[in-house]
Amino acid sequence: MTDTAKPPKQLLAEIGKVDPNKMKHVQTNEENSLPSAEAIAQEKTETELRERIGNFDKNNLKHTQPQEKVVLPTGEDVQQEKTEVELRKSIGEFDKNNLKHQQVDEKNPLPSTEAIEAEKKEEEFKHSIEGFNRKSLKKAETDVKNPLPTKEVIQQEKKAAK
Repeated sequence: MTDTAKPPKQLLAEIGKVDPNKMKHVQTNEENSLPSAEAIAQEKTETELRERIGNFDKNNLKHTQPQEKVVLPTGEDVQQEKTEVELRKSIGEFDKNNLKHQQVDEKNPLPSTEAIEAEKKEEEFKHSIEGFNRKSLKKAETDVKNPLPTKEVIQQEKKAAK
């Protein structure tokens, strides 16, 4: 059979030609198409809510009169805003010609002579350490000695312990 659409008469003719002995037995799996208990409960609740909303009696509501409240700023808020406006205005209208020229004396205190000498010595010491030639050192061997106490020292310790 092909996937192209065929007229119904041709399909019926092909079905009639099929040999039933060549067909295989197939077991069908029947599924339960009924909704679950949870789905039924949810749908019932939803339906009840819709009915209650639809049947709601608006005449049982009390009439309310909305009140618009205007909150006015306090005296402090008004005074603060006036001060800010005046400051901005004075900044915008500032005349630079009213400024006086000032001569600035820059002082750069120099360190004392003792401090300069100490810094020079420190720099020389650093350079001598950095420029030290390690190759000029001779190899030295160290002897580890563990001197044992003499008889006299042992006797003195014994007397002190008694």
